[in-house]
Amino acid sequence: MRPKIVFSSCLTGEAVRYDGGSAETPFTLKLLNFSEPVKVCPEVGIGFGVPREKVIVWEGGLHQPSTSLDLTQKMEELSRSFLGSLKEVDGFLLKSKSPSCGVSRTKTYKDKEGKVFKGFGRGMFARAVLEAFPYLPVEDELRLSRYHLRLHFLIRVFGSALIREEGPEVAHDIFSDALRVLSPGLEKRMRREKSGKTYRELFLRAFSRRPPLSLLLELAGKVVPQELLYPPDRLP
Repeated sequence: MRPKIVFSSCLTGEAVRYDGGSAETPFTLKLLNFSEPVKVCPEVGIGFGVPREKVIVWEGGLHQPSTSLDLTQKMEELSRSFLGSLKEVDGFLLKSKSPSCGVSRTKTYKDKEGKVFKGFGRGMFARAVLEAFPYLPVEDELRLSRYHLRLHFLIRVFGSALIREEGPEVAHDIFSDALRVLSPGLEKRMRREKSGKTYRELFLRAFSRRPPLSLLLELAGKVVPQELLYPPDRLP
């Protein structure tokens, strides 16, 4: 059972970051070995080389202050093209703080020169992912340093892969008790569902809510490879 996960390329060890480096962690490399990865670097995808000048998110879109390039349209087009080309995937693991991939903690500005800080938000590509796939697990490596969030992510991507490979009946035997806690109404519908595609969609909807830790631990032991289940005091 190998989930199909879209990774930011830098998290897989590829040297594609703006500074010419990579951003892999022990966990992202380990997860890579247990998945069918699809790699993407949106900034390289819109034509930038490595290394490159800083790009920022501002109220009007995406901008490169040093060259005065407005990158908004290019990033929108790449996001539509890449996401539209994907076959069925089980989740996304993207680079934190990135102006393209950041799911959290991306610096945003009120001006296109990046002089007036507005707050923390999301990168442009990450926003497009969340709009296109509202129920798929979409996280960055920084958020997954939190134990609850990591378990939740892993259960959803491996659960989604289980449904694709084994079908609704096998999956429901594993998830039915948790589904009764999370969404009793959906559980009743899923109990009778024969279509794997529909069952998977309902599963992802139900598990968009994070279960209690005790339930996460129970489910993780059933569907997540043991090598990925680090105890909280040893998270890489």
